[in-house]
Amino acid sequence: MKFYKEVVLKNGMKCVLRNPGSRDGEEILRHMIQTSEETENMARYADEFTMTAEEENKYLRELEENPRAVMISAYIEDKLAANGGLNPVSLRERCKHRAEFGISVKKDYWGIGIGSAVMEAIIESARKANYEQIELEVVDHNKRGIGLYNKFGFEIYGKRDNSFKYRDGRTAGEYLMFLHL
Repeated sequence: MKFYKEVVLKNGMKCVLRNPGSRDGEEILRHMIQTSEETENMARYADEFTMTAEEENKYLRELEENPRAVMISAYIEDKLAANGGLNPVSLRERCKHRAEFGISVKKDYWGIGIGSAVMEAIIESARKANYEQIELEVVDHNKRGIGLYNKFGFEIYGKRDNSFKYRDGRTAGEYLMFLHL
C-alpha cells in the first residue's frame, strides 16, 4: 500500500510520512539497529538483525504491492526519524479483519509528535485496507508507548508476564492492546 503525507510536528518542524522505497533497505535496517540499541522496549537486540539490505529491499517492494500492509517512515530534513508498520495478523478469512502494528522512533526525536503522526497515518491506512481492529504488544514499563497508544484509543486486553528476558536476567511483562476501528 502506498502512502505519502506532509505534516508539521509540535516543534514546528516539517515531517514527510511516506513508504520507504525498494532501495531504502539499508537505511531501514540501520534505523532498526539504532532504535534497538537506544531502548530496551524493542523485541530484539541490535545484534540479532540478520536480514541483508537486499532482502529488506525485496520486502519493501512486496509491501508497496500489498493492499493489506504498509510501512510508513517519517523523515525530517531527509533523515529517517521513525518507522511504523501494519501487517495482517493472518490471511485466513476468520482473522482477516485484524492487523498488527509496530513502531520505532529514534531517541533524538522523542517528544515532538512524530509517534502521533505515524500513528495517525497507520490508522488511516488500516481503515483504507478495511481492517476492523489493530493489535499491538508493548513492554509493560514503556510508559511513552503506552501513553501514545492510549491517546489513540487503544485498550489493554491482557498481559503476558515474563514476556521479555533480558541478557542480564531481568524480565518484563508485555501488555496486549487493541484498537477497534
